[in-house]
Amino acid sequence: MENISLNLPTPESVNLPDLLIGLALSIVASFVLRHIYVSRSHSLSGKFHIGTVIPLLTVVTFLVIMVVKSSLALSLGLVGALSVIRFRTPIKEPEELVYLFLAIGLGLGYGANQIVATTVVFVVAIAMIWLFLSRKSSAKSDEYNFLIDWRSKDVSASQLVKIISNHATTVDLQKYDEMEDSRSLFLKIHIDGLESLEKVSEDVRAAVPDGNCSFFEGRPIQ
Repeated sequence: MENISLNLPTPESVNLPDLLIGLALSIVASFVLRHIYVSRSHSLSGKFHIGTVIPLLTVVTFLVIMVVKSSLALSLGLVGALSVIRFRTPIKEPEELVYLFLAIGLGLGYGANQIVATTVVFVVAIAMIWLFLSRKSSAKSDEYNFLIDWRSKDVSASQLVKIISNHATTVDLQKYDEMEDSRSLFLKIHIDGLESLEKVSEDVRAAVPDGNCSFFEGRPIQ
């Protein structure tokens, strides 16, 4: 029988200057991305937790790509290792997932020594976020999420919505829960300034003295 030869890729030697340049750029880019996420994103969840992970995720991805690209055996072993790992941390908002993918993309690009292409795409992505997609450049600063909890059965949700509509330009019902001993109403409202916000709270408390009102950002207060 004829000898069958397999052309397997040979291990790629690591160029130390390229390694250091790629690592430095990935670290700098990851901290820039973290700053953009914390200061410009729409996310209402804890930004500190996701923001802290972004630089570390980029560096870890960079390390994995640097190791894997030098050996076919290591790349196959990585596939087996990743099949065992289970990530159970819930991603509550799609925007968080996009930032995490961008962090992984930085690690992949710089780890594969695609420095120019990765840098150009990253700069374009940051420009898009900063100019068109960030919370400070999109929409108005008068959008708030309004949560009301109350126990009285004498006041209906429609009455509260009518009271709030006297001060808000728009009222959008997001969720309504009615339980045996309590009710909960979640609204997204557009309102002009903090004075109107205080009037809404006063009128709602007058209608339901046993109620609790909570406002939290839909857009930042300018």
